[in-house]
Amino acid sequence: MANPTTPEPVAPGVYRVDAFAIPNAISVLLLENDDGWTLMDTGVKGSVRRIQEALDALGSGPDDLKRIFLTHHHDDHVGGLRGLLEWVPGAEVGASAHEAEVISGRRRIDPSSNAAIRYMTRNTELPMAPVTKVLREGDFVSGFRIIATPGHTLGHVSLLRDEDGLLFTADAFGYLPRKIRVGVVKAFCTNPKEARRSAEKLLAEDFATVVMTHGPMLRAGAKRTLREAVARCRY
Repeated sequence: MANPTTPEPVAPGVYRVDAFAIPNAISVLLLENDDGWTLMDTGVKGSVRRIQEALDALGSGPDDLKRIFLTHHHDDHVGGLRGLLEWVPGAEVGASAHEAEVISGRRRIDPSSNAAIRYMTRNTELPMAPVTKVLREGDFVSGFRIIATPGHTLGHVSLLRDEDGLLFTADAFGYLPRKIRVGVVKAFCTNPKEARRSAEKLLAEDFATVVMTHGPMLRAGAKRTLREAVARCRY
């Protein structure tokens, strides 16, 4: 393939993939399992080719992608879902209960807390697809424990691999633009105050490395960096 997408090793069995042409703009994770791969989030519609290229670079193909887990229903996380399911129709699709209802089309998208954003997204339609496995807080996805972190959306979750302290915040935190913020941007959150409570909840966990959907990976001083983001938060 031309210009193949190179997956970045994060930890044993975990690779970060740039799901957009701008580095660190939208990250998804590929998790290695005994039976193949789990994809954590799908990026936007145009991310499908980049995910395919990443799997190819890892010596794998469509038969090896067994599971897709979605942290929440925003388009930059589920936009590639239908395209990927055309490529791997047998893949299991997982999400939390609330997010599963939205992604499956049984519930409308969560409204933004910002009136202008609500107006601009009033006719937004997601690429609906059935969710075949509903997971709850404390359940595991390829060794990662699900932590309910509502606020950005009502069913938003983050995931932590306790064995090595690898935290995937999804959009509980995000670097957009210029600095790390709770919930990425206040206007994108359904409930900003709840997003802050969820961020504080994550600080109580034991983690060492942080991957956010939006922004560079954090290693040294990761918890201190997120704690400072919460301290700056005014919602």
